[in-house]
Amino acid sequence: MGNGDLKILPLGQRESQIKVNGQGQPRRTVGSQPMEVLEERVFHSMLTLERRRAERSRKPYVLMLLDANLENGSAEGILKEAINVIVAAKRETDLIGWYRKGAILGIIFTEVSLEGETPVTERLRTKIETAFITHMGKDRASKIAISMHTEG
Repeated sequence: MGNGDLKILPLGQRESQIKVNGQGQPRRTVGSQPMEVLEERVFHSMLTLERRRAERSRKPYVLMLLDANLENGSAEGILKEAINVIVAAKRETDLIGWYRKGAILGIIFTEVSLEGETPVTERLRTKIETAFITHMGKDRASKIAISMHTEG
């Protein structure tokens, strides 16, 4: 992300701190959440815009939903841990946000290619699952259910 890029923050919040990620790059956060994560209302708005863009351009997108619906209430904690993994694994143009605050995290993979032997949904699922296992461990990664949705 360049210096002139605009980041959308939730209304009434300011960039509160800058942390450095493992590659020495500055990473902006709001509280403890990376700025790359959109609040639920904004994420749904961006999803609507992406759906319209895909209809016009005929370039599909994939919506990945991550659900860690656990009985003991630790779902939000696991998903917040997963955010750091996703931020490192996604492309700059992909969007991360709360599909349902504290319960379901969404990733919009924009302008994906449907070409290739392996379906794009399987390639993306494998990439994210591998990153979760590598950075969170197999046990914690297995608590996140992944669903894939393609449009465009």
